[in-house]
Amino acid sequence: MFTRRALLGLALALSCNAFAAENPYLTHKQLDIIPFMPAPVANGSAEDRAQQQLVIAAQKAATPERIALANSDAEETVYAMFSTVLGPNFKPTNLPLFTAMFARIGDTEDAVVDPVKAFFGRTRPFLNNPDIKPLVKASKSGSYPSGHTSRSTMMAIVLSSMLPEQRAAIFARANDYAESRVIGGMHYPNDLDAGRRAGSAMAATLLASPTFNTDFEAAKAELRKVLGLQ
Repeated sequence: MFTRRALLGLALALSCNAFAAENPYLTHKQLDIIPFMPAPVANGSAEDRAQQQLVIAAQKAATPERIALANSDAEETVYAMFSTVLGPNFKPTNLPLFTAMFARIGDTEDAVVDPVKAFFGRTRPFLNNPDIKPLVKASKSGSYPSGHTSRSTMMAIVLSSMLPEQRAAIFARANDYAESRVIGGMHYPNDLDAGRRAGSAMAATLLASPTFNTDFEAAKAELRKVLGLQ
């Protein structure tokens, strides 16, 4: 017979497995975006050197305050991205359904985009040119496409679908968040372009899914209530 402790452990394991089974909404097997991605510029090419110069220029132009924001923007949650737009009530403790849904969206970006980075194998700017400094926490995975930009674009599309009256501010912040990756020396500008393409493809696929839309409608109602936008 199971002891009470063993039963409790089994229940916990089953609940953890059930939770894990819910994540992510999509994987690379369900949405292969490689065929929709233009190839990145070749390492060592003239186009590569031009992209490096754009990163160097962005770093030279960045103020200490903008570099501090780039460091803050290394965090990949929806709250790090959009709290400055949506105000003090926009926080996880107020939004359990919304938070759970956007955690799964984040897991989706990892599952779909990480294999694409490995496939293209683009070297990150700070590893490609010693004049480019890693001004934020360094990442050494593939540079193309930008995962931060893929994620912020996908989240901006979903979030603005919930809050159409905030669409302009949401996308302006998503673009600024993506630019932090260039300033930080982690990405080239064309990595950001590819990330926007990837994020748009993931968002369109999610918003066409009846399963996702069940979660979306519940999270949308919760968010609009918390923000006083009934």
